[in-house]
Amino acid sequence: MVNTNNDKKTVTTGVVLKSGIWYTVSNFAFRAIAFITTPIFSRVLSQSEYGEYNNINSWVSILVVLAACDLHSSIIRAKLDFEEDLESYSFSVLTLSSIITALFYLVFVLNGSLLEQWLGIDKKYFHIIFLYILFNEAFYTFITLERAHYRYKSFSLLTGISIVVTSLFSVFLVLVLDNKLDARVYGQYIPVIVIGIFMYLLIMHRGKHVRLQYYKYAIVLSLPLVPHQLSLILLSSSDRIMITKLSGAEYTALYSIAYIITNIIAILLDSMNKAWAPWLLDSLKAKQFKTIKKTTTIYFMLFVVLIIGALFFAPEAIMILGGKNYIEAVYVLPPLIVGCLFQFTYTMYVQLEFYEKKMKTVAIGTAIAAVINIVLNYLLIPIFGYVAAGYTTLIGYGVLFIIHYITICRYGYKNIFDRKIIFSVLLIAIAVTPLVEILYSHNSIRYVLGGLYLLLIAGGAIKYGKNIISLLKKK
Repeated sequence: MVNTNNDKKTVTTGVVLKSGIWYTVSNFAFRAIAFITTPIFSRVLSQSEYGEYNNINSWVSILVVLAACDLHSSIIRAKLDFEEDLESYSFSVLTLSSIITALFYLVFVLNGSLLEQWLGIDKKYFHIIFLYILFNEAFYTFITLERAHYRYKSFSLLTGISIVVTSLFSVFLVLVLDNKLDARVYGQYIPVIVIGIFMYLLIMHRGKHVRLQYYKYAIVLSLPLVPHQLSLILLSSSDRIMITKLSGAEYTALYSIAYIITNIIAILLDSMNKAWAPWLLDSLKAKQFKTIKKTTTIYFMLFVVLIIGALFFAPEAIMILGGKNYIEAVYVLPPLIVGCLFQFTYTMYVQLEFYEKKMKTVAIGTAIAAVINIVLNYLLIPIFGYVAAGYTTLIGYGVLFIIHYITICRYGYKNIFDRKIIFSVLLIAIAVTPLVEILYSHNSIRYVLGGLYLLLIAGGAIKYGKNIISLLKKK
């Protein structure tokens, strides 16, 4: 799996490609199962119960960040400094997150009535929520450790098992229990707790020792990511909240259908990054800068090709997801999809900051982008309607890209990626965004261009298919 080059351990491109394919295919396949079960829950639960569950889930997504401090995310970077002791490092940071989670749980127990009223969550759920947070962090610590070692098959399998078991157990409980909200909550969290207990014990067995010096290392890396993660949640959810307040719930529905497509693209982005990020950090340590520039250009252009396809066939995606009643939502998709391209690009630069252990800028940049997004939504949605939210999201991600680009230049990485290609593509993407909206009104032209796009994809697959297969066969 590793080749030796200048006495440095480096990972072959074949491993990166294979892991990327595994992450992407398994991500889509397993999440499709969760997606299929959604209509069951929306029909079996009352609107009130469905709304209460989504409120609980929203708060849990925030509490997971606060009460676990995203400590598992430091494992990928820690591999470069503590590769021979990474199991002990993982166990150490898991115990630290458990201590923080326990302190948060104590606060919730002592202030149950107040927090119940403030959060809109029955305090009887606080116990299951914090058990979930505790063992969910164990689960993510374990699979992040697997990803750090390029054990992509076990990562994909464990993630898949978690999603499938959670989905099926939730369906079973909502069908057999009278209290549907209890069934949905316990069905969602109990399987993760059970799996997480086994992961916790396995990490403890492998790690054996807790080393307090790792606590400081993990906190320095991960603590700045807490406001970063919270700002990302705010950046992704504030649009719908403000559309509801400023335009009405029916426009939020249109925007939400469009946003499902960007969520699908986000899954793809996440899958590709899971394979690419560990390779980039290893390559930076080995000082393979020429390889980084060449491989990253291919990586970037591959995502660009996929983004072009999403732009061409967005109306068909809207028809499948929402039908004719939601076809109007197609006009908010071009800025949202191009925003995904900016998100993908700035994520590349974030990894360089992660390598340099400069995480404060990441948090500050995301917070600035979230504030800009909210202010622009407040100013533009009343004037231009819900479509303005798509452009404010694009601007927010554009600001993040600029902040991270300036930051990596300060650290001496100005030319590590091919700037000419990246900047040219991003500028072209911005320029064509309003033109794509016009294209959606001329289906015959769009079908011709979409057909040419598919022919080019097929031609590329035929031309480079053997090279791709040979890469996949490399160990």
